[in-house]
Amino acid sequence: IYKEAKIYQNGQVVDGLGGGICQISSTLYNAAILANLDITERFNHQFITSYVKPGRDATVAYGSKDLKFKNNRTYPIRIDVYVSNGMATVDIYGIKEKQEKEVSIDVETVSTLPYETKYIKDTSLPSGEEKLKQRGANGVVVNAFKIIKENGNIISKELLSKDTYKPLERIIAKSSN
Repeated sequence: IYKEAKIYQNGQVVDGLGGGICQISSTLYNAAILANLDITERFNHQFITSYVKPGRDATVAYGSKDLKFKNNRTYPIRIDVYVSNGMATVDIYGIKEKQEKEVSIDVETVSTLPYETKYIKDTSLPSGEEKLKQRGANGVVVNAFKIIKENGNIISKELLSKDTYKPLERIIAKSSN
C-alpha cells in the first residue's frame, strides 16, 4: 500500500503517492554496492534527496526506472529490509568468499549548479508582502566510485556513475501590488 509523502513534480516538492519508496531503493543500492554485488541498472534523482548524499541514491518510477543488481557471489544471498522510526535498513547476508574484499563508496563533486529565484503573484497576500513558498537548493554534478581494498591496499577504483542533480528553484510569492 502506497502512502502520501514528499515527491518531486515539475520542479517542486509536493505530496504524492509512493513518496518514500526511493529511500528504500537508495538504501538497497548502497547495501548492494557495499556487498560487492554487480549493479546492472540504476538512475539518480532529478534533484538532491534529503536522506542520502548525491551519487548514492537510486530512484524508481513504475514502468520506466528501476534498480537492478546481480548476485555475482558464489552462493545465494539473503536480503533483509526493515524500517523503524523513519530509518530504513538493508542487511545483505551470505557465505564468505575465500578472498573477501573491503568495499567503500567515494563521491567526488565535479561542479555546483546554483539555483535561481522565481517570483509568483499571490493575490491573497497583503500589499507589499512576500512569502517563501519553496527554499532553493543548488544542484551538483558528481562522480561516484566503488573502492575495493584487499589487506588495506586499494586494488581498484571503479566509476559507478556520473550524476547530475538539477538546482531546485527558490519560489517566492509576492502580492499583486
